[in-house]
Amino acid sequence: MADALNAVRITVDQTLHGYSEGHRLIEGSVKLPQPDARTMLVLSDASGSGRRIPPDGYLTGYPLAEAGKYVLARTWAAPEMSRPGCVWTHSLLIDFPDLARLGSADELLEIFHRPSGIGGRGFGSRLKIELTRMPTTIPPHDLARAGEWAGALYGKPKGRIIGEREGQRDDKLVVALWMQQWPRLRRAFRFCSFSTDDRSTSNEVFDLQLVEGSRSSRSNVPGAILASSVARGDWIQTLLDDLEMPSGSGLRRFLRDVGSDVANGRAAMVPLIQLFEALDPRADPRRLADAVSDLELLGPGQGRMGRAAAARAIFSKPYIADRRLFDFALEQVRSDEDLLGVDASVVGRVLLRWCPDVLAEELDQADPLRRAVSVALAEATADELTAVVANVSVTAAVIITARPDILELPSFWQIGTINVPRLISFLTVEPERASRIVRAMVHAGRDDCAWQAVERFGTGPVVTALSGLDANGIRSRAEWVRAFARRTDDVASLMASGVLSHRPLLFLLTESIDPDAVPNSVGTDPWVTAVERTRTSDDVASEDLLAAFLFNRARGWRSRSAGRLFFLSVQRIHEAMAAARLSDAAWRLVGPKIPSSMWREWDRCDRLRHAVVDNFLDRDLPPIEFGTVVDDGKLWWEFVKLAAESSRGRRYLDEVRKALRNGGEPWWAERAKLIDRKVR
Repeated sequence: MADALNAVRITVDQTLHGYSEGHRLIEGSVKLPQPDARTMLVLSDASGSGRRIPPDGYLTGYPLAEAGKYVLARTWAAPEMSRPGCVWTHSLLIDFPDLARLGSADELLEIFHRPSGIGGRGFGSRLKIELTRMPTTIPPHDLARAGEWAGALYGKPKGRIIGEREGQRDDKLVVALWMQQWPRLRRAFRFCSFSTDDRSTSNEVFDLQLVEGSRSSRSNVPGAILASSVARGDWIQTLLDDLEMPSGSGLRRFLRDVGSDVANGRAAMVPLIQLFEALDPRADPRRLADAVSDLELLGPGQGRMGRAAAARAIFSKPYIADRRLFDFALEQVRSDEDLLGVDASVVGRVLLRWCPDVLAEELDQADPLRRAVSVALAEATADELTAVVANVSVTAAVIITARPDILELPSFWQIGTINVPRLISFLTVEPERASRIVRAMVHAGRDDCAWQAVERFGTGPVVTALSGLDANGIRSRAEWVRAFARRTDDVASLMASGVLSHRPLLFLLTESIDPDAVPNSVGTDPWVTAVERTRTSDDVASEDLLAAFLFNRARGWRSRSAGRLFFLSVQRIHEAMAAARLSDAAWRLVGPKIPSSMWREWDRCDRLRHAVVDNFLDRDLPPIEFGTVVDDGKLWWEFVKLAAESSRGRRYLDEVRKALRNGGEPWWAERAKLIDRKVR
């Protein structure tokens, strides 16, 4: 009996037909509809005349459409009967659903038994049978004959095929071919393993009949095709491999899976085998294209499961460059609400590659592609989506809405078909993303949109974006600095909060804004806060210009931290003047803010020193700031000597001395002692 793990239990009906005042039903376990009973009566009789029936009988297989059963019968000669040509036929009637469950019919063949004497008993009850699910294997020496019959059956799917019978083992060979078929084809297949006349009728054509090798036997089946005369295609080897080693082939399972909705009968076998071969991962993609074409020839609505298998394979091979294949696969998945079981992200990725314009469509809520598009938009990389927008600009709105992170890529802003001003005008994003978007625009070289970006996103995101560039990068984006520099209140706020403190950015800002432009209504001067948060760079010219800018601001009317600005600027300017390295741009900032001298106009350093001292005295700046205005002791002593030249200056120095004495730094006390000696 069959292995329990691979067994199937079914119940079958049985009948016995034989001679009793004519050929008729002798006994049976089922009452059939009249048309089916009549069919059985005809096909249970001898398969022809003039030839001796083989001692072990022959097999006949055919369906009973009204009863929903398949008949597998064995017929023996009954020479014991008084009338010549009588036969016994034992038939097993298998329900169509049970027939689909069978892997082999070997156990069924063992059930047949020939009645003895002039009648039979024991054919009136139903049989409970345990059958194996394991397919029958065909020995190598029989493969050639099986290939001959199969080649004709499926190579000439509309023809009545006859094969030459050699012996009793042909019965099992025919049954093995039958069992290889998928359930829908299996239950429609008609065969007879020994015929002397054509058993077909106008409505019920036999697919395969075996005849003896003589020409006269073949002539009794007019219009039939001799199997040996049909050339076999390359596909036959896959079929034979499955017959020889069904457990390792995979073909049989594939046919079972994809053949359920094929109504083309034998005509579908070759296209399905070729599809099976093309689905092998090692197969040339061109074979898949050919297999799909052949599959489509089966007709609309045919082979849906096969189409689904092909579509899944196409979607699993994104490297396939055949647009026709993609269109085929897309049509298949779009017809199924579950996308034929293909992962939505897989469908979506292929859509992005082959049909991105779908993203711009107003997809109906029930359209299966809606889910694929949604997943694709969520899972694709920003670079992939940017490439889609670059190729199909109408997808921009949908993609940006679903994936605003693509706005953070410079490559997006370099797309020539994007209406950047219009896009910016509609964007509403949080400050953190705005900074990343502006950074992308800056790197993309979209200086033409700088002013609009500042208006839309504000100064903060622009400053944050520019702060990530080095000096050369910022200088090449001067338009962005000019765009935000005019918003002086924002500049003051960003400096005070520490957002605007990138040294190279401060350098360029000094070239784009008036020293008195940034407000300082309360607290520490924003410029002081910004500069003190950074370190001095090696860019001598830019550092000199920054010092000149701060000096100009200290001498101006806006700052509330003039003394601190002097500390940040005077010593460097003095050194630059002494070394004759101060640029013309820096001098244009410093020159107007230092007094002229009739006698020493040429001595810029002297004029600078007088300007600093006068500013401290005239504005009565905090004494401690005078005491610490420069680190250079010699320069500081020059300031002290100038202040001491007037009574007002000496009084101010006295306050400076007191402030230094109250400080906590040792060098402050030393400076206090120097003032003592000067003003005592």
